[in-house]
Amino acid sequence: MQHTWPPDMVYPGKSTPMKKMDWTLVYFTLSLTVGGVYSDTTVTIHPQWLAQGGKARYDSNRWNKHNNLDETNLIRHCRSLHTHSGRWSNRDYNDRLFQEWPEDANHRGYPDPNYLKNATRQQELFSMYVENINSGYQNDMIMMLEAVYFPSWINTSEHEGQFPNNVDAAAEFMMLMLQGVYDYTKGRIPHYFEPINEPDGRWRILNFTTVATFHKLVAEKLHARFNIKVSGPTVNGETGKADVNSFLFWKLLVNFMDATLDYIDVFSFHSYNSLIVSGKSHNLTGMNEARLVAFVDLVENYAYLKTGKIIPLVISEYGRDIVIGIDKFAPSGIVDFSTIYHCKAHRFTQLGLREYIDRTVVFLLANEEIMGHNSLNWSLFTPQGNATRIVDVYKFWYKFTSGFSFIRTTSQYDGEERTVSPLAMSSSQHNETVILLHSYSQKSQAVKLDFKDSWIKPTTGEATCITIKDDWYPVITFNEPFDIKKTRGKVNIPPEATCHFTFQTPSNKLPSVTLNETTYYGAETVIPIKDNIVMTVISLPNAQYHSARLRVSTSWPINETNSVSNLTFNLRPLDSFHKLYDSDKFSGITLWEVWEFVVPASLFVTGANLVQVHFSNNATAGYVSSVALVTARLVPSDFKP
Repeated sequence: MQHTWPPDMVYPGKSTPMKKMDWTLVYFTLSLTVGGVYSDTTVTIHPQWLAQGGKARYDSNRWNKHNNLDETNLIRHCRSLHTHSGRWSNRDYNDRLFQEWPEDANHRGYPDPNYLKNATRQQELFSMYVENINSGYQNDMIMMLEAVYFPSWINTSEHEGQFPNNVDAAAEFMMLMLQGVYDYTKGRIPHYFEPINEPDGRWRILNFTTVATFHKLVAEKLHARFNIKVSGPTVNGETGKADVNSFLFWKLLVNFMDATLDYIDVFSFHSYNSLIVSGKSHNLTGMNEARLVAFVDLVENYAYLKTGKIIPLVISEYGRDIVIGIDKFAPSGIVDFSTIYHCKAHRFTQLGLREYIDRTVVFLLANEEIMGHNSLNWSLFTPQGNATRIVDVYKFWYKFTSGFSFIRTTSQYDGEERTVSPLAMSSSQHNETVILLHSYSQKSQAVKLDFKDSWIKPTTGEATCITIKDDWYPVITFNEPFDIKKTRGKVNIPPEATCHFTFQTPSNKLPSVTLNETTYYGAETVIPIKDNIVMTVISLPNAQYHSARLRVSTSWPINETNSVSNLTFNLRPLDSFHKLYDSDKFSGITLWEVWEFVVPASLFVTGANLVQVHFSNNATAGYVSSVALVTARLVPSDFKP
């Protein structure tokens, strides 16, 4: 099926809208000729819908949002890409809202509760938000505050003049501001509230005890008045290095969670990758894939131990951050490619963690020059509405709507680090099955697509790919026809490419059963490795599961030579495994790796299940940060994907 692209996109330097075929700036042919029968890896596509957290349907509203409110003239351009503003940032210091807030004459040291009852002032401050949510928008906005800009009359001496000594008074500002939004919008307030952005970067003025107290007080005040989800701690890219120095940063987050899990609704954080350039070579490093999964499992494992349930996660910023070796703000093909690449790679991982992740907001902006930045490297459009290369992020996902549901896939369990991440979706509305593949490798990858038990037998299809060309510029091609029968079921993925392959599939060939995944966690987190072994137990409410996979996250210094030598589940060895891709091995000071094992369903028992992880060396340092058992059960037949 051909999908219609937005008709009126304009690229920088172009004065007229570009038609569909003009979107491919540089044409290349996706190579689908694979010699012999060789393949680098196999992806198996099973005849089963895959639900996580009870949901199999693709909800673009959870995944397609970008940061910051959109200017009036750019709203329609963003909507034409199926992306909306997902995060209203910095309302407290924009227009000096908090800094100019007067003191309450009847309650010294607290803000005047009448300040935002002025309709004209409300219009000035909140009309742009209303304009954004009035544009065909499902209102699940995240409201984020900086929380380090306050009026001169409040005492901030304990925090270098940036945060009130009286934390309750600081929380009162938040409540009164949101009350102003509530009054102006007649109750259409944001769905989520982040009291402070990246407090770990404010360590000189704020410790995590104060940060936790602040979140607790904000949550109490907002929950008393509004139906809103309070989210925190909204920590920055240090999350990807939470294992460094024997999990020093993680220990701060543990203290935060101990104090706030009974008050906040959502655990939020940021997740970034970087670009390192040296001459004509580059590396794409950072949190995704392995460290992101390891961090999510660590948070959820700890929350599960504390509360008996997982905590919903929001990733309110993600994508490309640091650039080393060249100017990250100057126009650059490789910077654009890395921005596009990291946004897509992170979403692949997020979509595999749907059980825990409530929603995500990519760090892309409608236009950053409007904010005073002299750069377009995170911008979808110029101020005039001309599309930049970065729109390729949304062009790739454009066809996927709520008409698609996820299909179960498995990667090859070959004992190696996987370099191709798979997803699959099908749609009875469009009579399509789409296989999505993201390659972390700088070499072409031959991938065998194995449709389990030949549940469909595709012959021809259409391929859409984004990759990097010799001149270091990103290139996207759309709907190129190919014949997979001639290549014996194999496709060739270009270096560091992201592709989706669409096959026409009659609705009567689509799966008739659904698996729902539920995760159970080990009895401890951050377990030191002693005498070459770590043991933990996972408690299961019953022993009846269709299938399962066990994720074990390990961390040790980069100079330690160690590996998982074998693993037993209830004293039975597990032999089939692979590792998730660790992009940070190029630049990290630790190895935080994720090992995923297949667990036969016959091994489960009701109650305690013993997991023993054996290591190749008697390391002097190292930990198992979490153990997660992802179980899958057949869902009753009346379940609708």
